[in-house]
Amino acid sequence: MKRRPDWPLWEKAINKELETLCQAETWELTEAPPDANIVGSKWAFHAKKDAAGNVIWYKARLVAQGFLQVPGVDYFNTFAPIAKLAVIRSVLVMAAAKDLELHQIDIKGAYLNGELTVREVIFMQQPPGYHAPGSVKLMCRLRKTLYSLKQSGRRWYQKLVEIMLTHPGFAHCDVNQAIFFRHEGRAIIIVLVHVDDCTIAATSITLITDFKAWISEYVDITDLGELHWLLSIKIKHDQEHRTIHLSQCSYINSILR
Repeated sequence: MKRRPDWPLWEKAINKELETLCQAETWELTEAPPDANIVGSKWAFHAKKDAAGNVIWYKARLVAQGFLQVPGVDYFNTFAPIAKLAVIRSVLVMAAAKDLELHQIDIKGAYLNGELTVREVIFMQQPPGYHAPGSVKLMCRLRKTLYSLKQSGRRWYQKLVEIMLTHPGFAHCDVNQAIFFRHEGRAIIIVLVHVDDCTIAATSITLITDFKAWISEYVDITDLGELHWLLSIKIKHDQEHRTIHLSQCSYINSILR
């Protein structure tokens, strides 16, 4: 990896990830008991691309080797709902018909907001190649969830529900628990959650702007502006003609290549 010409960009992404983990107080360094189950850790790299296939940023993520976790000891329930593609398409149809505004935000380090319970005692090896000075033999006692832990998705979802339902008027959708909405007279705002991607449909830009400002008080977000790209699907919203076009050209081209 370090021999690649773009290594400085990846190294910058690693340092940014470590800074995020530190700010979130994700773990504390301590000695693990002799009989403790130690979970490994590794770096996962991803070059995030736009609809045209161009790299827009380099992302490094520290992930836990959750396959080493022991059921009933390291984790219990794991279920967490997400907005499925059929539901997303239905909301897009509604947005086209009712001329709704469509925006998108990305929640930075979403899983780092999930909190482990007192029953979930997990020890993890320090990040490969980035041990704290003078503490090579110490392990990370996790306080927050990391990507690839078995319970991470569930703990993040529970935290998100806790945040969303503190907002006056917001409610769960009965059909899909990963959809939140608020309806007051003719004003409506719908939030579709797919892990750390949130698609927002609303009757006005003001509602969307207010929502972004509100949720950023609880979690760090990246404002992606108008919705153009979602789950490898290019989205073109023509408000004048009230149409929405979905295209997977970039995905098809990558397969052909």
